[in-house]
Amino acid sequence: MTPPLAQTLAHAELLERLTPAMHAAGDLIERHRADGIAARDKAGANGAPSSPVTDADEAAEALLAAAIRAIDPQAVIVGEEAAAEDDRPEAGGRFWLIDPLDGTRDYVDGGTDYSVNIGLVEDGVPTLGLVLHPPSGTLWTGATGLGAWKEAPATPRHPIRSRPLASPPLVVTSRSHLDPRTKAWVEALGPNECRPSGSSLKFCLLAEGSADIYPRYGQTSEWDTAAADAILRAAGGLTLAPGQTPLAYGKPDHLNTPFLALADPTATERLPPFAE
Repeated sequence: MTPPLAQTLAHAELLERLTPAMHAAGDLIERHRADGIAARDKAGANGAPSSPVTDADEAAEALLAAAIRAIDPQAVIVGEEAAAEDDRPEAGGRFWLIDPLDGTRDYVDGGTDYSVNIGLVEDGVPTLGLVLHPPSGTLWTGATGLGAWKEAPATPRHPIRSRPLASPPLVVTSRSHLDPRTKAWVEALGPNECRPSGSSLKFCLLAEGSADIYPRYGQTSEWDTAAADAILRAAGGLTLAPGQTPLAYGKPDHLNTPFLALADPTATERLPPFAE
């Protein structure tokens, strides 16, 4: 049986071929914002509370899914908006995760902490990711064995690398979903600088060497994290589940466990225990 086309393409080629679609999705999202955002509530996935959705979310997901299928017609794609409509194919060993507009609430409220995300998962591991920040046009990319990069309209693409644990560490936390357990863990860490941030951009701060730790006990889905997690791992960092095992992907409900994203994987012995 002939393998799907994407399996015959190197990760570097996949990144290059998907980059134009990322920028196109970002442009689409910004046009929708300029024209006026009409938000409505959608049912939360897997029993989560309802959350806002816009035409921009749905149009960007359709654009990104089409771009993946243009490369690989047989691709298995799990998209956030399709999943909200119970269109969720069985993932298998190799599949794509799309979050077309991570941070919709901030987008609707006039903020800038939102992103576009495509991630590739192979055998439970996020191996390739692209994350775009539409307001600035900044793009982070990365893939297993290749490394990670950052680029912006006025800044050519350049390699990025996560950093050793700083003293005091810079911790990034969710701006809109900071739960009591995460707060308690950050307090147990001792002296630190804590910076609230939104969407998958928190992982990108770790990957580029601008922050050290992202703890998360609150609920997230795999499409929220896969792309940026892949970039962090390609940049030298790691995302751990409770028990200090790498966060795995491909669960039937696509819900993440709590996780601890680290710029420096060797830092675990210097941190408070992170339990389920």
